[in-house]
Amino acid sequence: MPVTDYFLLWKVTVPSSWIAAIFGFILAWLAVKMKFGKPVADIVVDAIFTTIIVWKLSVIVTDFETVRRAPMAILYFNGGMFGFLAGILIAALFILFSRKPKPPKVSQGIMLGIISAQAGYQVMMALLNDGTLVTKVTTIILFAVIAALAFIHAEDESVPVIYTAGLFVAAHAFIAALQPAGFTGIPFAATVVSSILVVIIAWRFTQVKVTDGGIR
Repeated sequence: MPVTDYFLLWKVTVPSSWIAAIFGFILAWLAVKMKFGKPVADIVVDAIFTTIIVWKLSVIVTDFETVRRAPMAILYFNGGMFGFLAGILIAALFILFSRKPKPPKVSQGIMLGIISAQAGYQVMMALLNDGTLVTKVTTIILFAVIAALAFIHAEDESVPVIYTAGLFVAAHAFIAALQPAGFTGIPFAATVVSSILVVIIAWRFTQVKVTDGGIR
């Protein structure tokens, strides 16, 4: 859903996408913490903050001249799709190569976090912005159902992460076909890239030795 409305928060005007993103991140943290506990939720939160920081700082790469002339532009601009996807990739690399012990089912927790964050963001964007009734209702209902099913079956070991990721990408593709940005917007690209990366993370963690009740 495109941004059509802005809101005044504490004397600061912010786009609806900021409110939707914050809601999505909080929903992801709550869902993961409720299902998998604080250790996995902390990994998801770290990944979210890493993605945001890289996304903001990547404007130095995507628009170096503007930042050189006005360094404060870093506060107001970002690296767009390139920066956001780069942030997701770097966050995934941190998870993959961190030497800290990984809690059991960490990949399932990350997948739940991705689905919850995207669902929360999409539902709020549909509620806060203008759009056709069909698009808004379809977005809200389908993403709410996807998030609910993901939460209910998050701990089901009979459903591999790769299946969950594939179904989520397919469902988001169907919804994206009805939205103005279609397949070219950051949300759908983020779903595809993050889903691929979490499958790689799940595969990687199955290759390593399980010790002390956790994955190292």
